[in-house]
Amino acid sequence: MLILKIPILVLSILFAVIGVYLAVRINISKKKIDPVILRARVFLNDSFINESWKLILIALILFIIHAFIELKKVFGTVTNDEVSWLIDDIIMLGILICIIIVLNKWLKLMNPQNPVLK
Repeated sequence: MLILKIPILVLSILFAVIGVYLAVRINISKKKIDPVILRARVFLNDSFINESWKLILIALILFIIHAFIELKKVFGTVTNDEVSWLIDDIIMLGILICIIIVLNKWLKLMNPQNPVLK
């Protein structure tokens, strides 16, 4: 299991750093855009709203699964700790991916001339 755990942890760190970078870029872009224009872009773009809600829902479902696994660990009902840790890491990676996709959508919306991730 250690063979799978290390790449998953490295990917998690990489995705977390990408997420921080995108969040900083959004914060910088926020200062350059008129808030009225930003609100208009958000609410006039149905696909942005729908995709964002779907990604948030997926991330929350993954978090609920993670919480159930943690609860089972607390009560000692998990028989194979290595598998549960691996599933836990994969779930966290999925949550990070959802967050990065949402951040990228926000950055594209705020700065459409210069999209970061395609």
